[in-house]
Amino acid sequence: MARSNQRKVGAVAAAILVFCSGWAGALSDLEEIPVATFEKMREVERYQLKIAEKHYTNKNFKVALAEYEKFLTLYEKSPGAPYAQLMWSHTMVALKKPKTAMREGFQSVIDYWPESHAATVAAYCIGDAFRKMGEVKSAQKAFEFVIREYSGTQLSLRSKLDLLHYAKLHKDRDKVFEILQDLTFKVKRTKGSNGACVNACHELATIHFFAQRYDDGRKALATSYKDKKLRDTVFSMTVKTMQHLLKDLKTKSAALKLSDQLLAGLRRDSIENPEAAKGLLYSACNIHGMLARPSEVWRLYNEIGDRWGRDDDLLGRMAEWYKAREKREDARRIYGQFKNVVAGQEHIAAMYEEEGKHNQAIAIYVKLLDLNGKSAANYQWAIGACYEKMSQWKKAIGMYRQIDAFPKTHFAMASCHRRLSEQKEAIRLYNQCKVNDAAAPRASLEIGFTYEEAKEPRNAIRTFQLTCKRYPKSGQAAKAHAHLQNKYNINVTLGGAQDE
Repeated sequence: MARSNQRKVGAVAAAILVFCSGWAGALSDLEEIPVATFEKMREVERYQLKIAEKHYTNKNFKVALAEYEKFLTLYEKSPGAPYAQLMWSHTMVALKKPKTAMREGFQSVIDYWPESHAATVAAYCIGDAFRKMGEVKSAQKAFEFVIREYSGTQLSLRSKLDLLHYAKLHKDRDKVFEILQDLTFKVKRTKGSNGACVNACHELATIHFFAQRYDDGRKALATSYKDKKLRDTVFSMTVKTMQHLLKDLKTKSAALKLSDQLLAGLRRDSIENPEAAKGLLYSACNIHGMLARPSEVWRLYNEIGDRWGRDDDLLGRMAEWYKAREKREDARRIYGQFKNVVAGQEHIAAMYEEEGKHNQAIAIYVKLLDLNGKSAANYQWAIGACYEKMSQWKKAIGMYRQIDAFPKTHFAMASCHRRLSEQKEAIRLYNQCKVNDAAAPRASLEIGFTYEEAKEPRNAIRTFQLTCKRYPKSGQAAKAHAHLQNKYNINVTLGGAQDE
């Protein structure tokens, strides 16, 4: 017997779930019936509402209106009566009779069933109806009524967001500030309200930062974040505000004031959070760098070095500081102090390349071949590139030949042979590259240009035509096609057939 009852209860619950799921899919959140209310209704009452709802969603609003009126006549004392009156009101709005909907519908729900969920919805819908009619002041009063009478509800929160929208629209800064304060500090954080509250705390913090009220902005953000996330969010938002203020000379002083507050905050945080202190001081370095205070940056680098030692991260930053001031020998000296010798030497070699001192760079790369054999190919490639920049093509070819990176090396060697007017050698290398499907179109095109350099136009033309024929969908075929037209006045279709 007990199992039989359980099955019946389960069946009813399943039916309700299916029924309400269909309802929710067809209606908006302001039109849905609460599951708890639906559960209390008799089957005949549910059936009547379903008929009305079907006509409503099919936009047969006059029929739907009659069905909701029928429900209210037949089931006046039903738990679903407030909802039926609410939907009658929605139907009136759909029939473009918003004033009747408010006066005889939504207001009736509030008057007769003030404690129902439908009353809360009706109160909000009055404001929504006024908004759609363009009666802003009446809409605002209605939303304020919802906040006052139905505080703590989701629609109370929604009303606050609507009022916030109007305050922004009318540039009422005091009202904007008041609502943001409320959303940030007073509204209870729930799954439904958290997103709006987090957005509000960000907006409020931004207002404070622009007014150089750093501590107040941080307090606003502290309602949503803590520890490292709080510090990171405060830093990024403050910096963003500073960058905006620095764009205009009129607000530069405000930017400097805010930056001093941020720097004080970073110093305070570094004392209160020793484990994060090093990173916070580096953040302070970034601020001083943004404000073009190199001496302050260097002072902090020295402080960091004194407290935690000179690791490669710090040494790298110090070297970059010297490079920014064109003190390149000092930068090289600092790179030479790296604990990771390979990384330090790579930086030194790169600096020599930047300065066009390729022989010095080559000397470093040769040293690195012994220090870091697993990256030998990279260093050999860099040496080859240096020889190319010095127009020492044969030495470049000799270096590329040692690297196992086909077809990349073959293309590089072929380019050097062309610089030496050794077109046959270049063509031989390009032909070897053609065995690689991905490299074949490029190799074919380069062979054509190499024949041109060798003053063999017939072979060049034939090769460009073959490029179009064999690799019609490639970018190289398009280049060959355009070159044949522009240089030789020959038109071919991509695919190889000559135009008539």
